[in-house]
Amino acid sequence: MMDRILIRAILPVLFFATLSLLPIPALAQTGASDLLFGADLTIELSPPHPSPGETVRARAHSTLIDLTGVMLTWSANGTTIARGVGVSEASVTAGAPGSETALTVVVSEDGSDIISATARIRPVEIDLLWESDSYTPPFFKGRAFPSAGTSLHLEAIPRFVRAGSLVPVGDIIFTWRRNGYVIENVSGRGRSRALIESPVLFGNDTISVDARTADGIFEGGASARISSVEPRVVLYENHPVFGIAYHHALGSESQIPEVETSFSAVPYFAEARNLDGGALSYEWRVNGIPIANDPARPSTVTISASGSSNTALIELAITHVTNFFMNSFGSWNLQFLGANAAFGQTQ
Repeated sequence: MMDRILIRAILPVLFFATLSLLPIPALAQTGASDLLFGADLTIELSPPHPSPGETVRARAHSTLIDLTGVMLTWSANGTTIARGVGVSEASVTAGAPGSETALTVVVSEDGSDIISATARIRPVEIDLLWESDSYTPPFFKGRAFPSAGTSLHLEAIPRFVRAGSLVPVGDIIFTWRRNGYVIENVSGRGRSRALIESPVLFGNDTISVDARTADGIFEGGASARISSVEPRVVLYENHPVFGIAYHHALGSESQIPEVETSFSAVPYFAEARNLDGGALSYEWRVNGIPIANDPARPSTVTISASGSSNTALIELAITHVTNFFMNSFGSWNLQFLGANAAFGQTQ
């Protein structure tokens, strides 16, 4: 026990004695002796992983040196870009993909350099693509938005350029997050694609991905805020020759020139693979009267008119056979021109 006490007492004396033998009179006069006792200087970049051509703002930090009273000199790849007393910030433009900018700040006082720090800017690009597996009609040019019960398909496309060539996706480590929490089962090396659950009904999720090389030289990230939507029912005329007229959706008030017309309902963004696959249940009403639909084509109803008031209020409620969160409704007031009889249904 006595030996341990003696060792602890002697070691600090030896340590300070060794430092006092260093030839540092000039440094000690300027306060630079702090460097010998753990003075630090760091550079904070914003954004930390810029895109090519993006302006990067750099800020110097130190916990032991008052940067407001010393000279700071900033340089990018050896070229001075800012200099002055207390100039703790500087801006630089990121270069082309695959380039590297060495951003250095030197702290000096009375003509003597005290300490320096360097940050390396390697511009990267990463895109985050996403869509849902919810239903959209053929040739739909928009994005399939998620609704309750559907899934999200995501893909990260990084462009890390090393020695003039793109770093292969298989050499990149991807970390996927939902609202800041890591999704472990879809993260890992080469896992640029992910399939996850959509946000809950009326919910919003922030999905992000971080991509980096194993050596840490290249790193970037992207994120998207994704909202769950309610399926929207849209009604189209179904022509016996040309099929569903997807180019012309019927409004809440529409005129129909024919006496007899078939109509098809399209539940945009519903949890379904196709309109008549059995996952969706259609309940049609015409002027308040329930209409039995065709079991083979429940999404389509045919209405004929010959005389009478020539107007029809079509109502449709769509539900899912297993997803109780899905419930969509639509109504359309249609005027059949030239019709002079009561409404009836034909199959």
